[in-house]
Amino acid sequence: MRQVLWADDGWQGGSRAEAGLAAPLTLPGMCWPLQASTGHLAATTEHITGHFRAGAGMDAIVACDVHPAGKFRNGAARHWCRTHQCYWGTQADVAARQASGQLRCRLHASPMGYVLYPERFDPARHHDICLRAGADGLLQLRARADDGGALLARDVPVLAIDCRALPGLFAPDVVQLNITPPAAQAWLAALRAGVPLGCSDCARCGHPHLDLGDFALAPHRRHTCGQCGHDASYSATAIVSTPLWRLRDFARRQPRRFAQCF
Repeated sequence: MRQVLWADDGWQGGSRAEAGLAAPLTLPGMCWPLQASTGHLAATTEHITGHFRAGAGMDAIVACDVHPAGKFRNGAARHWCRTHQCYWGTQADVAARQASGQLRCRLHASPMGYVLYPERFDPARHHDICLRAGADGLLQLRARADDGGALLARDVPVLAIDCRALPGLFAPDVVQLNITPPAAQAWLAALRAGVPLGCSDCARCGHPHLDLGDFALAPHRRHTCGQCGHDASYSATAIVSTPLWRLRDFARRQPRRFAQCF
């Protein structure tokens, strides 16, 4: 039987409406929308808040993380939900807020993929690091500990990389790089398609942009930031943007640490 991770013992595993009655939990973890064209792997916190029926799954209801994101073309205030990767501020959104008393995006009840307590890897404490995607869809991590040389071998669906070991690679407020299944799949699809890859940073907040789905196969210059919602950052040339490109470039410049990175 699966462990049920809810704060309300009265929950019986029924509807999303019932889920709203339970108090959400804040736990170390990562989550991702099941359908999105953008994302943000560069996380500023190790924790997520929501309702989780197990240690991992595709049915989490995760709390919105809504922040101001300028204005719409009609002048109305616009916000961006980092959790669900969508804008808030339409007339329907405003009406929903008045009815519920909560500022939450239109996808607030949508199920999400998630993993709680993911493997967290510190490259600064290991060498002979090999990170690749296996045929089974799992991330294969192999490394030797600097202290004693013990072998670290993990086959995991997601991986959190400690960004303190990647100085200057991402914005200063980024604490870890969350490699999620959609990000790994998009990266591999772009590699197989041979499209030009790169990593575009947001002109407003400096966070790296992640293209997902069809956008990971169609190079473009204009990129919408998954962290702050700024939608007018331009790369010098048309690319598919992913932080994994920058991670691989970093690894290639650290041959004493990295043997292979994708």
